[in-house]
Amino acid sequence: MERSRRIGIHRYSAGGTHLAEDQLASETLIHLLSAENKIASLLGTPTDLEDLFLGHAYSEGYGCFPDAEIISEQTKSGSVLVSINQPIPPLESNQRVITSSCGACNADGLEELMDGLPAFTKSHQPIHHSVLYQALESMKTLQIGFTETGGMHAAALWNHQLGLRHLREDIGRHNAVDKSIGSGLSGSVSFEEELLLLSGRCGWDLVAKAARSGIGTIVCIGACSSLAADTARSLGMRIFSFMKPESCVAIGLVSH
Repeated sequence: MERSRRIGIHRYSAGGTHLAEDQLASETLIHLLSAENKIASLLGTPTDLEDLFLGHAYSEGYGCFPDAEIISEQTKSGSVLVSINQPIPPLESNQRVITSSCGACNADGLEELMDGLPAFTKSHQPIHHSVLYQALESMKTLQIGFTETGGMHAAALWNHQLGLRHLREDIGRHNAVDKSIGSGLSGSVSFEEELLLLSGRCGWDLVAKAARSGIGTIVCIGACSSLAADTARSLGMRIFSFMKPESCVAIGLVSH
């Protein structure tokens, strides 16, 4: 299944218009299934679908299934069915939080949102700003989908010993995180030793995914929301946002 595709467009330039083609990020309805149960329906880029399923299940609290067989098939309507060969009971509706596109909720309900999220209890390793900035710069050079289309988010894992790994892209930033985490699961990563790198902003939902996965530090190019910051502090996590060559915004347990 394709990461992007070319479509016909009208391009406006210098006061005129002409027919042309443009490379757009693929966006498809993706159903995650276990037996007869629908685990989730996502809008995303139909690549790295096994990583997407594994990472979504793990980061949303369904469980860890790194050895499962996962099969993908495209329907006649164009949607994609991704099925796992193990039974996964769906979460109760009161266990799920529907978030806006910016990742922040309409009202601050930190205590309710924190319910069930595990704290990060491991020791944080010292971090130097220049190292974090270079990690994000390295990620940029590997974002093939973004280079093609200008319309894809990226997420990756990074640690002091092995550097940047498990980079994944998707038109949806939540899916990119799921794919990166799923790839890490397949590679037997120890998530408490990893930093999660994001190509954009960080909302509460991505902090929650990191917390459920055992990741203690998030580094992002963009801003973070108030709930993301409050949750990170409460769980003993760290967020480094607005990463620039000489500055960033640090939240949580920060050491140099």
